[in-house]
Amino acid sequence: MRLVRKGILICSLLGPAAAAGHAQTVAPQISAGSPSLTDAQLEQKIDAISSALTATQQQIEQSQRQMQQLQQQLLELRQQMAGTGGATSASPNEPASTAANPADTALTSSSTDSMAAIEERQQATEAAVRLHDQSKVESSSKYPVRLTGLVLFNSFLNRGVPDNTDLPAFALKGTSASGNGDMGVGMRQTILGVEGDGPRVAGARTSANVSLDFFSSVSYTSYGTSAGVVRMRTGSIDFDWANDSLQVGMVAPLISPRSPDSFATVAEPSLAGAGNLWTWSPELRYTHRFPVQGGDRLQFEFGLWDPPAAGYNANQLFRTSSPGELAQQPAYESRLSYGATGDRGLQVGLGGYYNRQAYPGYQGYPGTEHIDSWAGTADWRIPLGHWFEIEGEGYRGRSIAGLGGGVYKDVVAGTSPISGTAVLHPLNAIGGWTQFKTRFTSSLESNFSMGLDNGFASDFHAVVMSPTASATQLRARNRMVVGNLIFRPKTYIILSPEYRRIWSWPINSASSKLDIYTLSIGYQF
Repeated sequence: MRLVRKGILICSLLGPAAAAGHAQTVAPQISAGSPSLTDAQLEQKIDAISSALTATQQQIEQSQRQMQQLQQQLLELRQQMAGTGGATSASPNEPASTAANPADTALTSSSTDSMAAIEERQQATEAAVRLHDQSKVESSSKYPVRLTGLVLFNSFLNRGVPDNTDLPAFALKGTSASGNGDMGVGMRQTILGVEGDGPRVAGARTSANVSLDFFSSVSYTSYGTSAGVVRMRTGSIDFDWANDSLQVGMVAPLISPRSPDSFATVAEPSLAGAGNLWTWSPELRYTHRFPVQGGDRLQFEFGLWDPPAAGYNANQLFRTSSPGELAQQPAYESRLSYGATGDRGLQVGLGGYYNRQAYPGYQGYPGTEHIDSWAGTADWRIPLGHWFEIEGEGYRGRSIAGLGGGVYKDVVAGTSPISGTAVLHPLNAIGGWTQFKTRFTSSLESNFSMGLDNGFASDFHAVVMSPTASATQLRARNRMVVGNLIFRPKTYIILSPEYRRIWSWPINSASSKLDIYTLSIGYQF
C-alpha cells in the first residue's frame, strides 16, 4: 500500500510533464482524424509508467539509506568528540564497507568540517554575548555589573497643611500664615541602582547592590525647589549558599519585610509613620532555609541591627549617636516565616526585636537612664485566587521610633506630676497596615490600603509636658488610607494616579486632616 500511495503521488506530479512531452505525437494523430488508441497501446504506456515509478521508488529508497548512514555517522562523530575531546577518527565499530566507500568518506569529512564550523560559530557567539553583557557597564572586575533604576515624575495637590510638601507623612494644624494647600511637581524620588555579581567564596555565590535617590534635602539654589541632593537608600553585600545566606548592608528591618504598593511614596515607603516599620539602617543578617516538600519555604532569620536616631538628628552638621548606639550594643532581630511555592503563594511570618537604649546626663538623673526597647511583629500575604490578594503587617512594642513606629518617638519627656522632677517615660505603641490588591489584567491593578500608628495615651498622661512642646513631641496617633491604580502600558512604563488621606492627632487637641492627590509617571530600567 505504501508503494501504491507513493506511485499515485508521483503520477500526480509527473502527469503534467508526461502530457506535455507526448503532446506533439498525440496531437497530430488526433488532428489528422486517426482512430482512437487501442488497448494494446494503452497497456504499453501503463507499463512504461510502472517502470518509471519502480525506478523512482528505488531512488527514494537509496536516498533514505544514505540519509540513515549519514545520521549514524554524525552520531558516532558526536560520541567520539564527547569522549576524546573532538577527535575525528573513524569509529572502531564502523563497518568496513562503509569506511572503504569513498563517497561515505567524503560525507564523513564534510560532516566533521560542518560540525567544527558550527561549534566555532557557537563559541564566537557566546564570547560576543559575554562581551556585550560586560560592556554594558565598564567595571574594573571581570564580573558583570548592571545599572537599574526608576526615573519618576510626581505631580501632587495637597488640601491641608502637610509636614513635607513633596511627601507628607503627617497633617498639621493650619495657621494664618500656613495657607490651606499647595500644588507642585518633582523628581526627587528618582532611583538609581547598581548591581553586581562576584566570585564564589567558600561555596557561596556573592553579589552586591546599592541604590540612590535625591531625597536627602532640597537644593539651596535659585529655582531649586524641585531638585534634590543624592543620598544612599539601601545597599548590601550578599553571600548565598544552597540553604543559607549572609548579608551585610543598609537595609530595612528584617521583622518588617513588606510595604504597600505605591509610586507616589518611594523615597519613604507607603504608610510610613502610619503603621509601616520601614527605616533603613546598617545590619548583619543570617538566614537559614529548611527544605520542605513541594517547593514550600520555611526559614529562620537573625540580625544585628544599628538602630537610627528617632526620626531626627540633634545636630544639623554632624551625625550624633542614637540612644541605641549609646548603649554600646546592637539591636537584635529574629523572624520565622513560611512561604508556599510560587511568587504569589501564601506567606506568613512572626518577628521579634530587642534593643537597649541609654540616655546619659539627662537633667534630673545622676547617671545614665536605661530603657528596654522591644517589639513583636506579624506579617502576611494571602492570595485570594488569581485576581485578589491581601497582605499586611502588625506590631506591638515600646520605644520603637528607630524602626519608624511610635509616631517617631521613643520616649515622652516632661516632669513628674508627683515630684515635679524631669522624667523620661518610654512610649508604648501598637499599629500596622493592610492592603487589598485587585489585578484586572497583567498590566493594570488597583491597591487600597490603610494603616495606623498609635502611641498609648496613658504614657503621655504619665508626665506633664512643657507648654512649648513641639508638634512632633505632642503627636500621639497617625492614621492613613491610600487608594491607587498602577497601569503599565508597556513593561517599563508606569502611570499611577493615587489618593491619600491623613489624620494626625496631638495628645492635647483634635485631629488634623490632609488630602493628597498624586499622579506619577515613571520609566523603569
